[in-house]
Amino acid sequence: MFIPARTIRKPEPDPISTVIQKWLKQNHLEDKFLQADIRTAWEDLLGPLIARHTKSIVLENRILKIRVDNAPLRQELFMSRSRILSLINERAGRQIALECLVY
Repeated sequence: MFIPARTIRKPEPDPISTVIQKWLKQNHLEDKFLQADIRTAWEDLLGPLIARHTKSIVLENRILKIRVDNAPLRQELFMSRSRILSLINERAGRQIALECLVY
């Protein structure tokens, strides 16, 4: 008489988003991925005029560094640092940037 082996129930598979987030964290690529996301969403967040004059956006050690080519715009962004931080952190879904430097 044949007795079937006990079937072991496999756990439910993780969603692909969870797997990707774990992989990014394990390989220390989370900040680079977030930086790329910020760059692609920059125009949507702050508008085409600001995006056109923005030369670089870098996220290092939880500091968002924004370089622009227009002095009056630089001053305007400097005055709007808290708004920029809240937009970026809201987009990421968590607090990724603590400080914003505009130069």
